[in-house]
Amino acid sequence: MQNQQSNLKLISKNLHATYRQFMDDFIAAPSAEVPLLPVMPAAQRTLFLQQALERHYALMLQMQPQLSEHHPYNVHGVLKVLASGQLVLINRQQHLTHLIDADQVRYVQRQGH
Repeated sequence: MQNQQSNLKLISKNLHATYRQFMDDFIAAPSAEVPLLPVMPAAQRTLFLQQALERHYALMLQMQPQLSEHHPYNVHGVLKVLASGQLVLINRQQHLTHLIDADQVRYVQRQGH
């Protein structure tokens, strides 16, 4: 019985810590502007994205600003293709999935080689 109680306490502490981290991330102030990287030529971006897909590279993509952004922003993860053909960048550490429009990519950088 005591083992079940200690397991329950451990699970409760982990759940509380995870919830606190989620809320801290959710309500965090917007991050500072990222350093502006040069826009790669379209052919080079296409080649690098194709290689990243084939070789399962971890990437950093600098994206053009979207409706909710006022400056370019960086996203990190591994590139995948959905059955619909949509590119997604999956970051398992942060539990994030970004839908990627290849035309909005400014810069491609391989991470942790």
